[in-house]
Amino acid sequence: MLSHSKKKLSGKTHGSSGASLARKIKFEDRLMLVNWMLDLFGVATFEDLARHMRDPEYEGFSEEGISRFYQCLALSVHSPNLPHDLLLAYDGNIVKHWRTITEKRNVEGQRLYPKYFQYLCLLFTEIYLDRYFRNAEQMLEDLNGYVDRFNAGDTLQQKVLGDSFADGLPKSAKVKPYEMDDLKKLAFWSATGSGKTLLMHVNILQYQQYVSLHGRDRELNRIILLTPNEGLSRQHRDEFRLSGMNADLFDKDIGGLFLGKKIQIIDIHKLKETTGEKTVAIDAFEGNNLVLVDEGHRGTSGAEVGQWMKMRNRLCEKGFSFEYSATFGQAMKASTNRELAHEYAKCILFDYSYKYFYKDGYGKDYRILNLEDDTNEEHRRRYLIACLLVFYQQQRLFLDKKDKLHRFLIEKPLWVFVGGSVTKKPRKRDISDIVDILLFLARFVKERKESIRYLNMLLSGRSGLYDAQGRELFSGTFSYLGERGYNGKSSFQDILITLFNASVAGALHVRRIKSKGEAQGEVALH
Repeated sequence: MLSHSKKKLSGKTHGSSGASLARKIKFEDRLMLVNWMLDLFGVATFEDLARHMRDPEYEGFSEEGISRFYQCLALSVHSPNLPHDLLLAYDGNIVKHWRTITEKRNVEGQRLYPKYFQYLCLLFTEIYLDRYFRNAEQMLEDLNGYVDRFNAGDTLQQKVLGDSFADGLPKSAKVKPYEMDDLKKLAFWSATGSGKTLLMHVNILQYQQYVSLHGRDRELNRIILLTPNEGLSRQHRDEFRLSGMNADLFDKDIGGLFLGKKIQIIDIHKLKETTGEKTVAIDAFEGNNLVLVDEGHRGTSGAEVGQWMKMRNRLCEKGFSFEYSATFGQAMKASTNRELAHEYAKCILFDYSYKYFYKDGYGKDYRILNLEDDTNEEHRRRYLIACLLVFYQQQRLFLDKKDKLHRFLIEKPLWVFVGGSVTKKPRKRDISDIVDILLFLARFVKERKESIRYLNMLLSGRSGLYDAQGRELFSGTFSYLGERGYNGKSSFQDILITLFNASVAGALHVRRIKSKGEAQGEVALH
């Protein structure tokens, strides 16, 4: 991935020997439920628990309907808190629910099994819900006993972290004791791409099973999924249908949606204090609901905090909630609300944030090549052509190796241009950036000789673009094209065909796609 920037990146380190302990304790090191779960397993770190489960041979289920992950845990976990027969019972629930949501999906071809981190997330949920429904008072007492140990710096997890917790936590960082209402909220910190949607579907089935097991079916009023926008609502509706689950978009004019256990998907912006043409009063929903919150970090900073949190809390006032986000850590760092950070430190049950995702090989390796000075128009054009050539090489590799890449579910590469603003009203500079890129692309396809000359320079390793140490920026970057004998002329011709859907050079035509229906079937530049 290449990034164009007018400014050099700079890094600064802060801190001193006199820095307060509170500053040194990271948000991810204060996750009570995560650490409590690890403590129940008798391990100090997530790595200790997951180490042997990463082997792909443990993915899948036996003929007896037992996951191979259970077999792995039975060999490595020997905790009186979680005897093997109890783990086996939890495993049976997970396998049953997983098969339910993947029955339709498996018809399409590749059979889906949970990855080790998905399995552990669901196992943590089983343990939590079992204890919560069986004896919430005892669970509260056990949790607060762990909080006391944590505040004193006396847990397995803290001892691994060393001196940061040696003398306990300072007052500002101490975790407040849990109250009964705190137990009704769980959050999952899961990296984008780690399967949050499937986990959400299983979480619903898990909750329903424990509600039924303890004879509390009639207490559950509705199951509601809150999303940040209508587009995501539609995506979730389609995913629920793939999982064989009864769900639809909220419609305040259809009373039937309020009956039974159909999952109602609602854009958070449609919830207001009073009912309007396209909104519904929050009081129309009784408080005993199972509420699921997608993009749970939304509303944790700025002026949104009070409104969003208030709406969410009222919906599940007497019920339960699951929240999902890939960026809880970043949201807490951006928020100035210290109480909010304490709240989420107490309710995040599972942490498979990006650092774990990347370590397991699912993240992306990237390079950031900053153009220190883009006032030299010729250098700038050469740099952008290099970026285009990198993208073309990715496309060429994808097309040439499509059969081999298919089994890894790798999608067609994408080239993204990011302007100065995403959500705010475009300013003149943002619009100029967009036009600037379009002019570059138009010139590339029209000025054939110039483009071929630049491509030859890049493919021969003589781009004339250097980093601060005087090294060729794109040295060795185009080895795949070089090995296949591409030169400036042949690569230019194939770029026209592959990227611009044209066989000859000419004028670039750009269409502004306004609607979803209009965009379907388009293959040119969008």
